[in-house]
Amino acid sequence: METASPSRKRRRARHDEEELDDTPGTRRMYKNIALLSGMWGLGLGAAFVQISSSAFCLIDNGYGSVSSAPLGLIMLLSSPCAVVVPRLANGMGERKVFVLASALGVAGSLVQMAGTMVFREHGSAAQLAMILAGASVQGFTYASSNNLRFAVARFFPPEFLPTATALVLFGGVVSSLFGPLLSNVTRYMIPGADYAGNFLQIALLYFLFGVLAKLTDFEEPVGKRSKGEGDEVDRALGMLLDDSDYRRMEEEEDDNDEYIEVGARPLSEILIKTDLPLLTLFQCLSYNIMALYMSQVPLPLDALGYTPNQGTLVITAHMLGMFVPGLVSGRIIGRVGIWTGTCAGFLVSILGGGVMLVNYSLALFFVGMTLVGVGWNLSFVGPSALVSTIYTPKERADVLGFNDGLMLLTIGIFALTGSQIYKAINSWRVFIYTLVGISALSAFAAVAVGFGTARRGRLKINAAGDRTREGDAADAADSIDHSEASLEGSLEHITQAVNK
Repeated sequence: METASPSRKRRRARHDEEELDDTPGTRRMYKNIALLSGMWGLGLGAAFVQISSSAFCLIDNGYGSVSSAPLGLIMLLSSPCAVVVPRLANGMGERKVFVLASALGVAGSLVQMAGTMVFREHGSAAQLAMILAGASVQGFTYASSNNLRFAVARFFPPEFLPTATALVLFGGVVSSLFGPLLSNVTRYMIPGADYAGNFLQIALLYFLFGVLAKLTDFEEPVGKRSKGEGDEVDRALGMLLDDSDYRRMEEEEDDNDEYIEVGARPLSEILIKTDLPLLTLFQCLSYNIMALYMSQVPLPLDALGYTPNQGTLVITAHMLGMFVPGLVSGRIIGRVGIWTGTCAGFLVSILGGGVMLVNYSLALFFVGMTLVGVGWNLSFVGPSALVSTIYTPKERADVLGFNDGLMLLTIGIFALTGSQIYKAINSWRVFIYTLVGISALSAFAAVAVGFGTARRGRLKINAAGDRTREGDAADAADSIDHSEASLEGSLEHITQAVNK
């Protein structure tokens, strides 16, 4: 029977002691996860109210051909904002960035509300302009909200990232109930100004988003940290390895607090040596498939004679499908593996599309769109969580800017042109067949990537066994996660810097 090496025993003992003594720290982590989850729910909930409200508002006013334009503008303009947000967070602090995002969201939705109240004529071009202008301002807010799923990495160790990310996404359940569902009540709340109440509701959701941001324990910007706080190696190696031997990289014989600092790699090197391009690609596929279903479903619902309130209920069911699985999806992905979970998500999306092909009953719209939401959760959580494991703190802005910037750019392009694409196809069935085909290709690609990463992990372990003694080989094997080969590039970069 193989025995653990002394160094491994010491690490396990220290880890057990830390777990016993860190009850306040654990409470703090879960408190912040709850606040981040609430922020995610409010931010995304407001965005989804925007989708249904602005779409039906434009359809009712004779602008069905551009009904997805507000969503498209939000997504398209959030792409450059996604590059700016992490850099602003480094300079002024995450809390101030999210409060700024809240203020812009409130301002944009109030502009839209004013447009529906002042210009009430059917087909008013001025009303259309104000709705689009208000949506444009909310691009920064959406980019900031989307960045929340990476903030979770500051509060949880890497082995819990899928679960923690899923818990943050679970916050969307509340937004599903107080978002689109509540919009059925607020839609005609202001007499003579349909949909003005919806835009007021969006403003209130964004205001609450800012309140929760003020309560969350975000890190101070780099310039305001005390000595030793946020140490690069401490955080980077702790995030990648969760190994207490690396928590303090001090010279034992030196009384001065000297820390080894790991520099930032160029983005080109990160793209070559890690799985960042693949992770971004799968997030783009997952989000765009879901967003195309959600942004275009109001058109067939309207054509089939369903009311805006019924359409909003379909969107609500879809959102519940997106976020309710957050209670268990992290654990499922942890058991079956990132890429198996991603493949399963795309397969569930195929099932959702297939259900809506059976007939055009409202019940099947409910079931189909709910399944599409579940598929998004499973296919999106894993790749999104992995992104948080491949960068050091100095590389965070570049990596997140690339990942979210590219993802939101593609979403914006398809959302902005989605209505025209749907009108050109002029068939809900053909539209679904197209998305089902893309989902099938994505599922196949996830399987291929899963096999590839598992093979790389095995080769790495075998190579480590050939180079080291049996005990050291066991330690090396423990440091490699079979399913997370994307860590290799980041890990090698840091260990090389430490050994210099």
